[in-house]
Amino acid sequence: MEYWNLYEYSGKRKEKKAIRGTKLNNDEFHLVINAWIINEKGEFLITQRSKNKSHPLMWECTGGSAKIGETPIKAAIREVKEELGINVKKEDAVFIGSTRRFYDSCPDILSVWLFKSNAKINEIKIQEEEVNDVMWATPDKIKELFKEGKFEANAFFNKTINFNNKPKIYYVGFNANNAICNENFVDGAITLNPNNEKGNIYYTTEYIKEKNEVFLNEYQNFLIKTMNNLTNKNENIIFLAFNEKIKKLLSNTKDFNIISEKNSLLISNLNNKNYTRNMLKNKIPVINTTLIDKIISYDEAKEIVKSNVFVMQGINGSGGNDTFYINSKEKFEKYCDLCSNNYFLSKYIRHLPVNITIILGKYDKVNLPISTQLIKLEDDRFKYVGADFIYSQKLNKKVIDSINNYSEIIISELKELNYQGILGIDFIVDDNDNVYFMEINPRYQASSFIISKYLEKYCSTSIAELHYLAINDQYLGNNYIDKIDKSFLNCYKKNDFKEFKYFKTVNNGYYKNNKSSYFRKVYDYSILEKGNFQKRENDTK
Repeated sequence: MEYWNLYEYSGKRKEKKAIRGTKLNNDEFHLVINAWIINEKGEFLITQRSKNKSHPLMWECTGGSAKIGETPIKAAIREVKEELGINVKKEDAVFIGSTRRFYDSCPDILSVWLFKSNAKINEIKIQEEEVNDVMWATPDKIKELFKEGKFEANAFFNKTINFNNKPKIYYVGFNANNAICNENFVDGAITLNPNNEKGNIYYTTEYIKEKNEVFLNEYQNFLIKTMNNLTNKNENIIFLAFNEKIKKLLSNTKDFNIISEKNSLLISNLNNKNYTRNMLKNKIPVINTTLIDKIISYDEAKEIVKSNVFVMQGINGSGGNDTFYINSKEKFEKYCDLCSNNYFLSKYIRHLPVNITIILGKYDKVNLPISTQLIKLEDDRFKYVGADFIYSQKLNKKVIDSINNYSEIIISELKELNYQGILGIDFIVDDNDNVYFMEINPRYQASSFIISKYLEKYCSTSIAELHYLAINDQYLGNNYIDKIDKSFLNCYKKNDFKEFKYFKTVNNGYYKNNKSSYFRKVYDYSILEKGNFQKRENDTK
């Protein structure tokens, strides 16, 4: 019998052991390795699975489970020897990465290695019960097999086959709004103002408020000149451009490899609450709102919502800047003007706001942990001020199942629309544990930075890399985070939320004099339980 060591999600070895093939608990992980082999020509030695195995005759890299007492590198060397009869050495190995993967009753920790070898095909002695055939294949050949459904890709597929041709990636924008998510992924950034990202090239140290035609022409020339200089130094360079104004400035340039989200119109539609609520209203429970597109009176508004206290919410926007608490005629008339008499009305109820982040790729997807949104009522606005991942772990099974099931339905709809990339889905939960869809945010979330820290620690990737892979039609890999034990608050001043003690400060990489700059206070305990934020009666007990 073959025995496995079992591990916690953190990687700490458990006392318990398991026999290969037995069902594991979903918090018991075993070690799995992938061993890629590359020759001096840049070709990879790939194997074809035996016709008697699962996924018969699929091509793949060499792999298998670590036996009891084995480290990942020892398991990789053994698997190559057993399946191919090749002796590879530890000193010729490159560690590609490690990730957690969830398979029901058999979760694992995958460790991926790349070995150098110039073994000839006639020297290879295959393990016939495991391997049907072998060949040396170029990266392009492997990509072709993958697209034909003949190659079994795992995590770090793209990173490995592009090992000898890794591109340099530069973010191009104004203020590098997603710097804190991109900083460990990109090689540099071209921005309006300086920030703390590595390799940052900036236009000016001055704060520019008005982006008029003259400025845009000058900034366009700066971008093109800088991108030309970088391209001359490195032909294999990719520029990420997500901002619509930036994409427009670069729209007539043909000499650069510019990657951005594919469908700007679709993203605009998904940012429109009316579009997404109509799209989903017959498929999942949607918050009960009424679209108002004309001038109405305060009395008419109260009659529509059947309440003297209600919420007015703009068609677009996020973070609570256009979501207002109305309990008087004066407030109603004031905020009608701000919303240009085009808004949603809904009855105010006590609720718990929650969010889930998902990366949706062409071939696969990654679902990330649910967070409870920290929403504070200030100056009649429901302002997003942070997130609490710890409290979300206390939600009951009915709520969790509803969020996951509704998210899958939303994902199915978005696939039909050919959406790829990062998205956040907002729900609210009432006192009876009913879950209602609120909106889709097709962009990085405020909580993306903390999710990315966990992805980097446990999955050797980042949220920026997964978004890049998704919009670039590449394979994401089965990356899994079990939970995030943090909550955080957005702050502009040191004394913001001073009532909450014991935190770590995380800067967002913005230029310090930019008025939109803020930082985060990160806590190891649940903020929702201790603070005055939107929550249900159940959440106060």
